[in-house]
Amino acid sequence: MTEQVTGAIQIVARRKYVRVSPRKARRVAQLIKGKPALQALNMLLLMPQKPARYYAKLLKQAIGNAVNDYELDEESLIVVNALADNGPMLKRYRPRARGAFTWCAKGQRT
Repeated sequence: MTEQVTGAIQIVARRKYVRVSPRKARRVAQLIKGKPALQALNMLLLMPQKPARYYAKLLKQAIGNAVNDYELDEESLIVVNALADNGPMLKRYRPRARGAFTWCAKGQRT
């Protein structure tokens, strides 16, 4: 998906249903905003956090789309925005007396 913004092409790449906490992913996303794409990619490849692997893969995809589809130069690309939103939550149940159960989200204890 592309959008024309004041004469510049904006390449959008999305990845859905990643099994990572959005709070942890936002920390990684804030580090790459506003940086040149290749510099951001190098940063992501060196980070030990799990979300960094997913963002690196996504950034490679966006760079590839920009180069192959729009014939843009890799050196001129900039990461404008990176988001991490909540996805669907896995719901578990906790057995109770007399065959009853209570719902709880993954990781919560009741």
